[in-house]
Order: sequence, then structure tokens, then C-alpha cells
Amino acid sequence: MIPTTTGIAFSLSSIGLAFCGLWFFKAFQKIGGLRSGSRIGVLLSAWFLAEAFQHSILAIGGLFFSHNPEALYGILVIDHFLLAFITALGIYLVFYILLPNYSPWPATILTSIFGLLVSFFMITAHSLPFVNSTNGIDWNIPRWLAIPWYSLLVLNIGAIFIIFLKNFFIAKSRDVKIASVVIVVIHFSGLVNITLIFLRSMNQIDSDLQTNIFDKVLSGIGLLFIAAFLIVPIAGELISKSWRSESR
Repeated sequence: MIPTTTGIAFSLSSIGLAFCGLWFFKAFQKIGGLRSGSRIGVLLSAWFLAEAFQHSILAIGGLFFSHNPEALYGILVIDHFLLAFITALGIYLVFYILLPNYSPWPATILTSIFGLLVSFFMITAHSLPFVNSTNGIDWNIPRWLAIPWYSLLVLNIGAIFIIFLKNFFIAKSRDVKIASVVIVVIHFSGLVNITLIFLRSMNQIDSDLQTNIFDKVLSGIGLLFIAAFLIVPIAGELISKSWRSESR
């Protein structure tokens, strides 16, 4: 069985998101963990690791169940139940980090309810995904579900986009500013990418073209995450060790 481009794309994004989550957790531990008096690091780590797990579910579908429409449908439903709670965590983080004077719970609970409704609609729609001519998966989202489905994805990606856009302007550390820029660029690309799916669902662009572009952009996002949060930190540590040994 030939892996679909969608399965490969979600595999790369899953790996990249996981390393990003681990990077944040490591950075959080350096400033004293929970003893530092802030939960931001562990909550951001949890969001990225949960997002990585969510992408891995779609990756499994694209790699191993691409020619089983019913299995893909089941994977899509499971994925969206998980997405509902990840999005709610993102909204919680927006209030916790950017609006500390307001309780995050009303918006968080409403987001959870909205996400669960979208998941329920996904069940009732029972749309069967399929592999198209570009060897990518068309998730076959019905037009009537396109707007709430797209809105949930915008909330999911947009919450982290806003957090790190703000963080870029207020951060004093150079490393934090660079990480913020990377995440802002990646999430902006993600917003553009999901818009392609939305336009496909609204029958505004060619399905096969949309899937091909989406998979390529998502693969690029995964590779950028891997480069920024795995390769660059490892290279930095090796260079730092080399300088320290030479200085001795």
C-alpha cells in the first residue's frame, strides 16, 4: 500500500509539533517549573503535545487506512472530539496569558460545547473520505458543515497565533522572540492552508488541487517545526560544547 501524501504530511507535522512541545517543556523546567509560579510553560507544552497527538491520528489514517472510507470516517470523528478539547485549551491560554483579569472559563466552556457540536455534526454527516487523483485524502466535508468546521479550526490555530504574536512584541529574550516568529509564521500558514479546505468544501476551487497544495504546505510546516525545535537546538548545543572545550 502506497502512503498518501496526506498521511506523510500529518506525520511530519505531528513530529514537529511534538518536538515543539518538548522544547517548551524543557524551557519551562529551566526557569524552575511550577516552582516559578507560572503554569504557562506546562500549558503550552500540553497544547503542542496534544496537537501532535491529534495530527498523529490523522497521520495513521492517511498511512494505513487510506483505502478504507469507513475507517477514515471513524478516525475523522475521533480526531474532532480531541480537537474540540485542544481548541478549548487554546482559548483558555488566550485568557490566561493575554487577559488575566478575566475568567477564562466561560469562553473555554463555550468553545468545548461548540467543538463537541461540530463533532456531533461530523457523526450525523457520515461523509466518507477518499483518496483522489493526487494520492491525497479528500475528507469530503459537506457544504452545510463547512462553516462551523472551519470556524473550529480557525479558533484552534488562531488562539496560538495571537498568543505568540503578542509574545513577540513583549518578549525580552532573543531566543523567545525567534521562537515566537517561527510559531507565528507557521500558524499563519496553517490558517491559509485550512482556508483552502474551506473553499474546497464550498466548491470554490478544484478538489485535487486543494489537497495537493494543502499536503505540501502541511509537510513544509512539519519540516519547519522539526528544523526550529530539533535540529537548531541540537546544533546550538554542539557548537556551545565545542566553544567551551576550545576555551579550556
